Amino acid sequence: PDPPGLEVRLLGSKAPNPVGIAAGFDKDGRLARLAVAMGAGFHVVGSVMPKPNPGVEPKLLVRLPDGGTINRLGLPSPGARVVAERLSQIRPIPIPLAVSIAAHTPEGYGEAYRIVQLTADWIEVNISCPNVEGESFEDPERAQLICDHLHPRRAPLLLKIPPTKDERRLLEYLDLAKGCGMSGIVAGNTLPVRYRGLRAGLGGPRLFETTLYMVRRLREAAERGFVIVGVGGVDSGRRALKLIDAGANAVEILSAIIHRGPLAPSIISWEVHELLKERRLRAGL
Repeated sequence: PDPPGLEVRLLGSKAPNPVGIAAGFDKDGRLARLAVAMGAGFHVVGSVMPKPNPGVEPKLLVRLPDGGTINRLGLPSPGARVVAERLSQIRPIPIPLAVSIAAHTPEGYGEAYRIVQLTADWIEVNISCPNVEGESFEDPERAQLICDHLHPRRAPLLLKIPPTKDERRLLEYLDLAKGCGMSGIVAGNTLPVRYRGLRAGLGGPRLFETTLYMVRRLREAAERGFVIVGVGGVDSGRRALKLIDAGANAVEILSAIIHRGPLAPSIISWEVHELLKERRLRAGL
């Protein structure tokens, strides 16, 4: 069962708890019902490409001793039409279902959005994949080109950005999201690294302090209704609660599932519940 008292409203949808599964776990749109059984508060499919994409070779997924992961996959995807059809057959499910989209061109983002928007409670626009081949949209000026293609708007949009402690760049992403009419930001993604001479992405505990900084600074700069989702290094209820206290509406996990097992979303949400219970008891004393 979900822990009582942790329900959150996200972009018009009700999540039973604030611990969601990040994009990267279910790239093909097959695991939404499994996410419910894992105790996730919400589930993000993808990232989904507009057309079938094989990703990069060689592919890597490495479990690190510190609780982190190295991945080099390059956004493999069966394509937006296949994923949209699968999700239309899965719905309804008792948790919000989001889709992360990515592409090699601004027009590709628009195509993916138009195909999947009716099957998702919201869309994450992923401009931050450190091991994808082709054009990058991490620069806010380049990412601005995507905005013109995200029409007609039927599903709320969140901008998924790379991890950074560069305050100027972070505020540029905030201005970009608001200027594009997006409802919030997902902060952040895996960190670009070299592994055995190959470009890859680092996830897990080493990202947490950066994630915490991003969430705190974005919340200070954004208006109250702007949605902030923290992702990167959340491997316990204590860390999840730190992000929520810093201003995150919700958190997402992925490396924690690899290390703590498939019930990690449920375990972490119950840890948050117990920490809040202890906090209330201390306040009452």
